Amino acid sequence: MLRRFLQLPILRFGTIALLLAACDPADDGELIDDDAPLSSYESIFDGAPVGKDLPFQIKADGPAPLHHTDLLATQSEVKSQGKRGVCSIFATAALMEHLYIKAGVEDPDFSEQYLQWSTKFEIGAFRNTSGSNNTFNLQAINRFGIPEEAAWPYETLQWDTTNDPACVGTGEDLPTRCYTNGEPPASATSAEKFKLPKNRAISTRRSAIMDHIRVNGTAVAIGIDFFYQSWNHRKSTLKTTSDNWDRGIVMFPNDADIEESHKQRAGHAVVIVGWDSELEVPTRDQAGEIVRDAQGNPVVEKGFFIIKNSWGTAGFGIENPHGSGYGFISMDYVEEFGNAQVSDLPEIAPEEPEPGEADAFESTPSLAIPDNDKKGVTDTIAVDTTGPVSRVSVTVDITHTFRGDLVVALRKGNKRVLLHDRKGGGQKNLAQTFAIEADFDGIDRAGAWTLEVSDTARIDTGTLGRWTLAIE
Repeated sequence: MLRRFLQLPILRFGTIALLLAACDPADDGELIDDDAPLSSYESIFDGAPVGKDLPFQIKADGPAPLHHTDLLATQSEVKSQGKRGVCSIFATAALMEHLYIKAGVEDPDFSEQYLQWSTKFEIGAFRNTSGSNNTFNLQAINRFGIPEEAAWPYETLQWDTTNDPACVGTGEDLPTRCYTNGEPPASATSAEKFKLPKNRAISTRRSAIMDHIRVNGTAVAIGIDFFYQSWNHRKSTLKTTSDNWDRGIVMFPNDADIEESHKQRAGHAVVIVGWDSELEVPTRDQAGEIVRDAQGNPVVEKGFFIIKNSWGTAGFGIENPHGSGYGFISMDYVEEFGNAQVSDLPEIAPEEPEPGEADAFESTPSLAIPDNDKKGVTDTIAVDTTGPVSRVSVTVDITHTFRGDLVVALRKGNKRVLLHDRKGGGQKNLAQTFAIEADFDGIDRAGAWTLEVSDTARIDTGTLGRWTLAIE
């Protein structure tokens, strides 16, 4: 069962109880954690805009910190996709689990098996291949939702002829059921489905990804062109570096790596969970030798994103300082060869208390919210009834072109409660009810109740149209 952290009430979830991965199944070897399967380039990039070409606006204050590791504390466990070509499924599920953790859910674990089926059958994408991409996977989650892992546990091997005579090999153009391992069982179709807000693409430029993580406090799922020597992959025709494999280090590809890799072109999916702008790693040539300048000093690459991967914990990244299965990927690599998708925290309703008799009040100020002004605007409701407060609900209706700019708080006397703090990224408008359970307990309800709304970043604007206050 999914639960909130201890400081929050238990949620009403169903009782059924990154990532980095290339995607199509491996063709040899018995290992799972060490035998990294790859995806088709086409599935990773089909329908996904080229990241570096997307416009972006900087919303965060001041320069980015040199290191950012805050999101590591809000990741689910590192998983293994086994030998199936479903890296983007695992990337998307890892992002979803992270967003639910950030929303206050304890130990979320969602069904990758069901998401694979939903993307292909409910969305209708990539029906003739095992691969998919973050864009369509997130659309499936937003439109249809997926259940918890226990409703349809992941199977590490794709169906073959022992499961269905039509499932011959692991290549393209098999019946779609071969890639989904059949239809979901009744335990999955009848289970509660969990969703995310609508996904959106963001620029892959390092400043844009850093800005998203700083402002929204959430990770970024990306798809990338795969370069074998850069990843120190077993199928590289160029010399690889075992130390970089063990540390999970992925360099910007040299020209020879690009040329050779595109002869067996593949795709890849990964979740970015932080960065180290000071990390320096020596570059290597096609022979695996360290590149040196005219003075004999190593030429280094500087600036890496921290990634979480789905190749398990016994191979890639076993010596990464952030934990087995994590890695570092060149920021320049992501910018030049990637696409990026994000979503926002799910809106999880708190436990409903027993209904009580409430005094209800409404205000329709239609106040323009000044842009990039932390003072913002205020509107006050004067309450003329008396008696102690047991519970307060506030409903706001705010139009805005970038919800992640907004800070909303309720104040009564010296007591101030933060309702919304720059969440929601580029989603438009904030129309939401906030239940305040304990902060105003016992105070007298009579007097001035003030709503504070401010816009904390430039460019986007909005209006406080209406708000209501209900006091029990």
